[in-house]
Amino acid sequence: MSRLLVLVLVACIAPARADRLSDDDLRRKNERGYVTGVPLFAYSEDFGLGGGARGYYYWNGERTDPRFAVTPYLARVFLNVFATTRGVQYHWLDLDAPRVFSSRYRVRTQLVLARNLFSNYFGFDEDGRGPLHFPGASRTFDRYTDYDAAQRRIVGGETYTRYDQYDQLRPAAIASIERDLGPHLRVLGGFTLSYVRIRDYTGRGVDATVDNGMATTAPEAPTRLREDCDRGVLVGCTGGRDHTLRLGLVYDTRDFEPDPNRGVYADLAIDVGTVAIASQFDYVRVLLAVRGYWSPIPDAADLVLAGRFLIQAQTSGTPFFSMDVLPFVEDPRTGLGGHRTMRGVRQSRFVDHAMSAVSGELRWTFARTTIKRQKLAFIVAPFVDAGRAADDFAGLARLPRWRASTGAAFRVSWNLATLGTFDYGFSEEGSGIYVNFGHMF
Repeated sequence: MSRLLVLVLVACIAPARADRLSDDDLRRKNERGYVTGVPLFAYSEDFGLGGGARGYYYWNGERTDPRFAVTPYLARVFLNVFATTRGVQYHWLDLDAPRVFSSRYRVRTQLVLARNLFSNYFGFDEDGRGPLHFPGASRTFDRYTDYDAAQRRIVGGETYTRYDQYDQLRPAAIASIERDLGPHLRVLGGFTLSYVRIRDYTGRGVDATVDNGMATTAPEAPTRLREDCDRGVLVGCTGGRDHTLRLGLVYDTRDFEPDPNRGVYADLAIDVGTVAIASQFDYVRVLLAVRGYWSPIPDAADLVLAGRFLIQAQTSGTPFFSMDVLPFVEDPRTGLGGHRTMRGVRQSRFVDHAMSAVSGELRWTFARTTIKRQKLAFIVAPFVDAGRAADDFAGLARLPRWRASTGAAFRVSWNLATLGTFDYGFSEEGSGIYVNFGHMF
């Protein structure tokens, strides 16, 4: 689920810019406008089989324009339509203009309609983050596939199939504007207007299996969400308006945003939910994330060492359905767990008021070609991810409780700015296959 930005405009000095592209990337960059589009395909144990399409329009301008060498594009619009066999829908219209109308500002706007019939909720305590377990079983489970199979059995006329899931619908409108403080430092302000509808599965008929393995239906036993809501430990059990204001600060020396070879990108984001903009929730969320890129042997191989570290804290008033949001300035994500934070770990498996994660990739562009004027590059990237959630920062320091995953990705760059990726990751609880767009970070 996305969330972002802009009611606060921050006035500063100097035009928005990025570091100059490398000579090779500058030579390959297209002039003027062009369209790209690809079908979308995804499969995971969380979402099932998914399909859809994404279409991009890019406007790069003329090579003689001084902005040509220091921006990934002058404007980009894309439309994303996506749905899966397990009830996920994500429809997204996005506009990004780094130097809008040759001004000193960068504008981003998004309209998003998100639906997940089976949003994950594993609880916000050490019990939920520990070995997989549920009330209908007398033991814990090492592998998620075994855990899921056990939950589907009927116990006392009920099943625990949806013990860790709930139904969430969220439309959102997002806007932001940013401006440079200097050659590499930017500030931004923004807002998100969203409404969240929550439906719990307790008592509803859900899929189940009998002892001989045959499929049937049975009433859902009380879910983990219902248990925690009844105990009064969660905020937002009935959903509602979740509007936020945002302030952000960015330090960016990357040579090319979609596929950097060198540089650093650090962002500090502060989200404030407040009744002042008709939100039903009052809370503050702060994220600090740092990414780094380095080409150790640029003359011998197109090899990039890439790494990211993040740490986040949020106050006790944060609604439970927003606790897994990581509000990166460029594009908010959800975690910890899933494609953008810990590949091979269930989406939002580890969530709490304090969260931290680290990832490293070795990206090797081993081949390039041009087919009918379409520039293609092929990349492999082994990776390692690790993360930890806790009630406070002191809990993050307990290194033995950090969880890790590892794997590899195959990626294809199309005309430099569009990048498709196929990632496979595995952890102690299971594995995951992810097909998506862009580098993980």
